[in-house]
Amino acid sequence: MTAEEQESATAALRAAERAWDAGAAELAFAGEDGAARPAALLRGGPAEPGERTRQRWPRHPGGLPEHDSAQGRQALADLIDGGVDALFFVEFTPDCINVIKAVTDAYGIPQQIDAGTTKWSSVVPSLDHRPEFLRFQLAGGIGTLPVSGRRDFDTAVTRWLREFVPPPYARSIVLLNRRSGWALLDRAVALLRAAYPPRAEIGPAPAGADGAPGRDTRDVVREALRTAPLRADHTLLLARVDQGTGTVRTHTHVLFPAGSRLRPGETATAEITVFGGPADRVPVVLPVLAAAARGGSGTVVLSARQTALTAFAPARLAFVLRGPGEVTLAGPESGAPDTGATGGPESGRPNGGATGGAAGDRPADVSVLVGRLPRGIIRPPALEVVLTVEMSGAEPAETAERLAFAREVIAALARRPGSGRSLRVGVVGHYDHVVHENSYTPRSVLLLTVPPGPATAARSALAGWRPARREQDTASSLEDALRKVRLTLAGTDNAPHPRAERAVLIVGRRPPGLPAQHDVVPSCPLGADWRTELNSLRARGVRVMTRLDRAQPHVDGPAGPVQRYTAAAWDTLSDGRPFLRGKDSAAAVADALAPAWRWDGPPCRLALATPLL
Repeated sequence: MTAEEQESATAALRAAERAWDAGAAELAFAGEDGAARPAALLRGGPAEPGERTRQRWPRHPGGLPEHDSAQGRQALADLIDGGVDALFFVEFTPDCINVIKAVTDAYGIPQQIDAGTTKWSSVVPSLDHRPEFLRFQLAGGIGTLPVSGRRDFDTAVTRWLREFVPPPYARSIVLLNRRSGWALLDRAVALLRAAYPPRAEIGPAPAGADGAPGRDTRDVVREALRTAPLRADHTLLLARVDQGTGTVRTHTHVLFPAGSRLRPGETATAEITVFGGPADRVPVVLPVLAAAARGGSGTVVLSARQTALTAFAPARLAFVLRGPGEVTLAGPESGAPDTGATGGPESGRPNGGATGGAAGDRPADVSVLVGRLPRGIIRPPALEVVLTVEMSGAEPAETAERLAFAREVIAALARRPGSGRSLRVGVVGHYDHVVHENSYTPRSVLLLTVPPGPATAARSALAGWRPARREQDTASSLEDALRKVRLTLAGTDNAPHPRAERAVLIVGRRPPGLPAQHDVVPSCPLGADWRTELNSLRARGVRVMTRLDRAQPHVDGPAGPVQRYTAAAWDTLSDGRPFLRGKDSAAAVADALAPAWRWDGPPCRLALATPLL
């Protein structure tokens, strides 16, 4: 060669060296600012501003494997079905070598265990220990650093593979190969393929998706395990009430059947309609279970979210599957935390999950939930209610309010679940007595009566009742109304529901009159004794309640005879617990009148698979 040819060849070699190093630096420090790059790393000095590299050869001629390959899906199926005891996911990264072991528990839920992270400096001591220089070398850069010979690199990596991969698992390796163009990383991949042919390879996910090169190895393995098939049905535990006997038993509904599997980044949703129990807005537990594999026994609670359900009403719930053992409630939720952690492919604790809690958040024991089920539901008996309404008032609006309240109570009773034909309502309206000089003059109406029957008939009758003005504010004709109620209920003993529960609601302002005048408290012209009537009703099991226009003042010390009598009479009629205008709503009074649905045993903490009605 002439001197000119030698000088030209040397310049071309220097340019190629610089281009190679610049390409390695561009790969090693992609996305980082210039300050992160060592200034004197490249042969030929620092890169000039705006200098770009033209790669004249393919960095990875063979390309990268698919992210979701048939071999990868089969390897996960082998793990779930027991074809292999474990899978070892190996990835060579610019920082270290990651190995993650994947196993399954007795319920077929994959778990990942960190099997070791090895720094490159301990595998190949001749590589630079400084992170930025190490990345440059792994990308293939030479620069101004001492050169690590390929033979030394191959020997060190091969030794590490033999020491780190147990011989029984030589055919259980899944290679994560998400980077191209890193010369030494590609070399390590080739050495692994030669020493232990992988069962499957997983390539990079689409840009921005889970499994892309920027994701941690643990995240990539977790996303891969989420695509494994379900070994066992993932079922929702509910309660079912026998419509005939009321017996409560457990019921399971399959949300996601065995064999279901997801594609990378995919989720599946299952919807179900459940029903509330007799109590309103009481939180129920929604345990999602998985059964043990063949030959095993028992079930595991994958999740146990809580939600509040409306009494007797249906609720549409949606459950989302993110992978084996990972089921979440999409809504509605009460905000209460899990009673147990959600399972899934996380670190090695049993039933640990990507969305689960710490080791202390163990899933609730399903036997505890089932063991606390009630024996059955006790349906309320039929109800027969008679209301008395004081029809005399200082102004028409006073009586109109009582009539409106009575209609609201009847409507609230009719709206109660299961009322239907089991509800009978009667009403007795009572006006003040009018004293007549002889029996030949026309008598004014004293009582208006609607015998017990359908609630609609009682409400319709009340619409035609008209108030009267009262002349005194001491006593009413309630004693006559109570006598009428007693006679009316006595005549319904052979009604369609002879075992019906019976109740009387008194709606008024003034107490009843006495059978004989006492001081200034007037007497009943017909001689009725309200105490006798009250005792007779209660002796027959009739509950008597009151709703008063006003609270009665506490009588302590000197008081007039009217005040003492009024307070004592209402206290006896109300049994010390009156309902008051402006304080107690019609719905609240209706709830107190109607017999309640009751569980035979502790309250049911599970949602119902079928409606109670």
